[in-house]
Amino acid sequence: MSYQIRKEKNKKNLGKRKPVCQGVKMNPKLRNHRDLIEVKEIIIINPSLKEKVLKLQFRYSFRRLFKIVMDTTNEDGTIGDTKLALDEILKAKKVLQSKYKNQIKNEEYRIMWNKITLLEKELTNKIIIQKQRQEMFQMYMEETKEEKKGRGR
Repeated sequence: MSYQIRKEKNKKNLGKRKPVCQGVKMNPKLRNHRDLIEVKEIIIINPSLKEKVLKLQFRYSFRRLFKIVMDTTNEDGTIGDTKLALDEILKAKKVLQSKYKNQIKNEEYRIMWNKITLLEKELTNKIIIQKQRQEMFQMYMEETKEEKKGRGR
């Protein structure tokens, strides 16, 4: 996408043109400064820059997901928390399939896919362990109820 800078009464405006080829859309989050131009959306077309930006975006989202997984794998995590984390991972997988698959190299895509599936397996194992603990606890509670009953007089 190409831009034109026009100066109108000490304000710089950008003129928009249609993009020539597909790129990656970004919404930069810059602080307001007097000397900067306000940009709401950037489309990156350069393939090498596009790949670097997508890798950085994935790295950021993977760190966030990893933190969520580590928080839920603690002993205090409940099944509901684990299922919410699993939903976040499935959502990230869908984004990876739709957004990243066509934009980056196959090797990088496979590496990213393997990282997310590893987190998914970790959470599914955690859910299975939590369900087994719940069942064991329920069996224990039933046994203690039977022991308390005993013989009544």
